[in-house]
Amino acid sequence: MYKLIVFDIDGTLLDTESAVLKGLQKCLNEHHNIKVNLKDLEFAIGMPGDEVFSNFGISDNGFSYSKWIKYVDDYKEEIKLFDEIEDTLEYLRKNNVILAIATSKTRFEYDTTVKHFNVNHYFDYVVCIDEVEHPKPSADSLLKILQQSNIPAEEALFIGDTYFDIECARNAQIDFGLALWGAHEKCKSMCDIHFSTPKELCKTNILDSVNV
Repeated sequence: MYKLIVFDIDGTLLDTESAVLKGLQKCLNEHHNIKVNLKDLEFAIGMPGDEVFSNFGISDNGFSYSKWIKYVDDYKEEIKLFDEIEDTLEYLRKNNVILAIATSKTRFEYDTTVKHFNVNHYFDYVVCIDEVEHPKPSADSLLKILQQSNIPAEEALFIGDTYFDIECARNAQIDFGLALWGAHEKCKSMCDIHFSTPKELCKTNILDSVNV
């Protein structure tokens, strides 16, 4: 059914929520004297950095974002690949599915996080936030991948875990599959296609047309 599957990173390929939120919490406390519970920072998952800081009335987005990224590194031991991700990527590649990434990470973040887990070789295309004009939920990143791969929208599937991912897919007019292994429950009612585990992406009905 799909020739191209595009993945988000945080909450989809990598379990980064704890490190990301703890880094943000530390940044707000250390540089802005703002103390926030981790639970109250969950809104920031999948949101571009400038929008996150704007929610706190912070305008020095570049400085604050750089500090946030630095502090995430303090908790890097908490970041891991979700179970079954590598086996799933391997299976999809062997079945001739084109794989890509559309992420709200910068290219620097991608180079220093995803590459650490040695899965970057599975992906034919990677589009980062600093390589498009508009971040998610704009369709820019997905449209760029469709253009690069020369795959029509109806033969592509975007896998993500946040509202921003859902809207990005809708704006690009491609199918969206919710990664339930990393998504918050509130997102489940926003889309029709759900995957409980990464290996569900290896179902026959997803790959049938790829192997014809």
